[in-house]
Amino acid sequence: MSRARPVLMVRVVAASLLIGLSCPARADGETATRHALWRDCLARTFRIQAALTAPDLAADAAFQACRAPEDAYLAALTSSPLLDPDDIAHARPLLAGRIRAWLIGRPG
Repeated sequence: MSRARPVLMVRVVAASLLIGLSCPARADGETATRHALWRDCLARTFRIQAALTAPDLAADAAFQACRAPEDAYLAALTSSPLLDPDDIAHARPLLAGRIRAWLIGRPG
């Protein structure tokens, strides 16, 4: 087995852990609060932008407008002893994709 395979598995496990931690029902304290603030910002901004443009463009605008709450949420995740900044950097696109699908898939 090559060395690259275990490293990839660690990253996949870390990404899965990060996505699992991103669920509000599982998060505690500051992390849950930061997640809720970020999601609220995204939902509010997306709703406004979706009335003006296509859903994909509205999602892009929401992510741009809510960068500060996203950074605060990810910073709160780094306080976990199970995650390091590299884990979060690798999982960030997966998390963004999940939230993007949630935004676009929400009814009205």
